[in-house]
Amino acid sequence: MIKSRAIVLHRFAYSDSSWIVKALTEECGIISFIVKGGKRKESPFKGALDPLALSEVVFRQNPNTELQFIKEATLLDWRKNMREDLLALAKAQVMAEMILRYAPQGVPLENEFALLESATSELDANCTPEACPPQVPKPNIFAKWLLDTCNMWGYDLDLGTCARCGHALTQAAADFHPETGGFVCKSCLGVESPRAKAETVEGLWALRSGNAISHPQYTENALLAYLRNHIGFLKEINSLKFLNDTRKLFEN
Repeated sequence: MIKSRAIVLHRFAYSDSSWIVKALTEECGIISFIVKGGKRKESPFKGALDPLALSEVVFRQNPNTELQFIKEATLLDWRKNMREDLLALAKAQVMAEMILRYAPQGVPLENEFALLESATSELDANCTPEACPPQVPKPNIFAKWLLDTCNMWGYDLDLGTCARCGHALTQAAADFHPETGGFVCKSCLGVESPRAKAETVEGLWALRSGNAISHPQYTENALLAYLRNHIGFLKEINSLKFLNDTRKLFEN
């Protein structure tokens, strides 16, 4: 038997009473579970296998089948505060879907689990008015997760160096090229018109400095574009539409 913490990435109906649950486990990576009777009111798994829930699961891994039978699931954290913040929830859904679609399959993913668990915990804590001051400013959480994921998957992004002259940046870059991940300082840009918005490069500089990002959507989109150029994003991230629609509700 395997006992592991798990974050539910996705859940869909298998029958009138059962679920298929895809979860990122701390010990074994992404596992697909069949949860018979999971829809019933008296199900012992109630809440523990809701999308984005952090739970402890017990199962026996059968290498001869894709769907595993889950024996126990104990809810550790439902992320109630995060779920009540529509924008935080939308960002968490994008993170979960990106892991599900693009993380390596069939291998342990300890680093991916640690980053996602930390980010969802921060989103949950940041949504609580009486919470202690967070390590990461709330506007930075999704952008930091994207940056850390870039680095973890081998697409390192140097936020502090000009790609043209190689000198260290002492202030926000004048431009950013998401297809290469290159920053351009003011001296190298010269009279050229920047391709990136000022909000984008200022946000990336704030992310590097640990300061709160003023317009996080620009920074998040730039990092998503950078990942898209390297991974290819052959599979559409469906939850991005929900995130973009939710952002519009919070625009000033």
